[in-house]
Amino acid sequence: MKSSLACIALLLSGLSLPAAGRIAGQESPDDNVGIAIDQVGVLVYPPMMLYNAIYSGEVSAVISVDEKGALTDLLVTGYTDKAFADAAVAALKRWVYTPARVNGRDRSSRADVLFLFKDQGVIVQALPGALEQRALAEYMQGRYVYKPCKLRELDRIPTPVHVVQPAIKMDGARHNITVNFYIDEEGKVRMPAVAQESADDLFAAAAVSAVEQWRFEPPLRKGEPVLVYAQQEFTFRPK
Repeated sequence: MKSSLACIALLLSGLSLPAAGRIAGQESPDDNVGIAIDQVGVLVYPPMMLYNAIYSGEVSAVISVDEKGALTDLLVTGYTDKAFADAAVAALKRWVYTPARVNGRDRSSRADVLFLFKDQGVIVQALPGALEQRALAEYMQGRYVYKPCKLRELDRIPTPVHVVQPAIKMDGARHNITVNFYIDEEGKVRMPAVAQESADDLFAAAAVSAVEQWRFEPPLRKGEPVLVYAQQEFTFRPK
């Protein structure tokens, strides 16, 4: 809908955001559903972009919502222009969320969100999650002025300055868990998560709880702090 510069927007409602590896709106007999947005206000196209003859833009972000539906973390992972990122962040902070459910229980979860800004309005899409980060990185290539770096693009691998080992009692069986996470420009771990099939696994919970306490020296690319996407595999073995 198109009227004045300040009124170009698209009103959304009932947007369902999948947790990592889950399809929006898909339910199973175990009552597994992703994060949902219950109330969404008007998201306005930044007027300054139109003034500067910029008629489209994109923003990717990751949100973390706890078992009570509270937004606990928000990380912008890419954008074509910072003005679009500012508008997306303001909307995400304003919106109201319903938590994800795993096996019928409300659970903390994260979801990837893509904002598509057009001069006719704004569209918000849910992305498949951590398992599709490689495809997302390829999509961002050449389009985004800000995006996560790959480890091989850094001046050197980030040095950990604080590492916590997962604490869990072994049951005699071997377990392998991969945690996906970001390291931000300050060296803080952001948005640790596991694949959806491990969402209700005690070993996965222990691994995520440990990784979210890790700290690194700031990742550097050409001497400048950058956001980087990383993975850590844990192998739990009986002593």
